[in-house]
This record gives sequence, structure tokens and C-alpha cells, in this order.
Amino acid sequence: MIRASATMVSGVLIADTAVAAPGVAMGDLSGVILSLALVIGFIFAAAWVVRRMPMGIGKGNGPLKVLAALPLGPKERLVLVEARGEELLIAVSPAGVFNVGVPHGNAAAKTPTPPTFVLPDPT
Repeated sequence: MIRASATMVSGVLIADTAVAAPGVAMGDLSGVILSLALVIGFIFAAAWVVRRMPMGIGKGNGPLKVLAALPLGPKERLVLVEARGEELLIAVSPAGVFNVGVPHGNAAAKTPTPPTFVLPDPT
């Protein structure tokens, strides 16, 4: 009888321990979800900061370089670009991108070429 009750008590203890072991507490799960949300939020915040930098990482490499940008409105801006050693003034808007001209200090602007007119022969 003592042996049967000892076996039954040990069986109950083992079964109780086996059922409780694989469970995960809700506090642990909420901590993991909160940590994941913080990491994802940090990634989005870092991407937003890099996008908003005036001369961000990686810009200005190659044949085109943005020398300066002047915002004129929420979606319009004036951009000074260097392409193949020549400076260009470009207007950017939702309607498109337009070449405004060459800046005043550029060498090409100092020596303008006169326009050539061709008149038809009156005869």
C-alpha cells in the first residue's frame, strides 16, 4: 500500500512538472514583441533621417554632383548640379525638371555666342 501511494504521488508530481515545463509565460512573449517593435521602429527612423539629410550618404559620386539645393516650396526646388565639369541650374517641380540656365559665375556664361539668323533670299 505504501508502495502504491508513493508511486501515485511521484506520478502526479512528474505529470504536473511535465505539463508546466513547455509553457511560455505571457510576460516573456510581450517582452519579445515589444523588443521587436522597438528594433523595427529604430530601422524606420534611421531610414527617414538618412533620406532627409541634405547631402546624404552616397550622393555626389560619379559624373553628376549636387552642389546646392534651394527649396522654393513644398514640392519645388532649385538645384545646382555639376555635370562633366559644367554647372547647370535646374528647377525641379511636380510638373517636371527644367534647365533654368547656367549660373552667372560659370565660364560658359561669360562668353555667350551671338545668335545666328538666316534670312530667305528675296529673289
